[in-house]
Amino acid sequence: CHIAWSTGCMAFASAVARLPLVLALLLANYHFTNNWMSYSASELILWITLYMLCMYPVVLCFVLVVDIGSKWAFMGRRMPGSHSWDTSSYSQRWQLYLSLAPVRGFASGEHDFLGFFLGSQFLVWYYRALGARIGKNVCLYPNGADPMMTEPELVTIRDGACIDDASLIAHLNTQGVFTINRLEIGERCVMRTFSRLQQSAVMEPRSVLMEHTLVLPADTVKTNEWRQGWPAGQGYVEEDNDAWEDGESPVMDSRKVAAETRALLCCG
Repeated sequence: CHIAWSTGCMAFASAVARLPLVLALLLANYHFTNNWMSYSASELILWITLYMLCMYPVVLCFVLVVDIGSKWAFMGRRMPGSHSWDTSSYSQRWQLYLSLAPVRGFASGEHDFLGFFLGSQFLVWYYRALGARIGKNVCLYPNGADPMMTEPELVTIRDGACIDDASLIAHLNTQGVFTINRLEIGERCVMRTFSRLQQSAVMEPRSVLMEHTLVLPADTVKTNEWRQGWPAGQGYVEEDNDAWEDGESPVMDSRKVAAETRALLCCG
């Protein structure tokens, strides 16, 4: 059953990837009323190209409906809890949903269409549609991420936060027991490249995870704290009067930062 489903999803994704061209040819055929020979090659190419450009947004809307709809159909709204591999259908339903993920690769070169929205408000809207609670002026994955957030409805991101090429992982698999719990990123927090926040962890307002930083499950990064390490140790805590205010440039005075932190920030 799973093999048939996966094969069918791959065939469906392949068909969707060719759909803009097929629709463009059908519309061109209707436009030229089956009288192709009376038009020049440049006219034919121009009209087919225009129809393809029109069909890509249409197919994009269709793919969004399939992708978001399948998430809610298979997974519903996730809630914190434990799901054992041998007693819960959660993992099977997740794999059924993930089997449809290739449908997002309908763009040229089979690239995931999410790659066109990196760092934009469209990506924020997409994850809100999947159930994430995301505030205003949030920047998501400007340089991409692998993976992007895996359980969006368990993630809360407050106003002004920035998530770079980082991982928001709300699940933990321990000896066959799949556990999911919430993640919270406070106001104006920053997760830099290759940082990772695991389930039940909290970033309080204005905290920063520097490059190659792992925050373990149920850990809390304090307000104005900068952490670095795998796993992260105790970090540098900015004093309130050191933190920048609204409208000020977010550049730290290097004289206020420890020597090792200045080296990591490349500002020493």
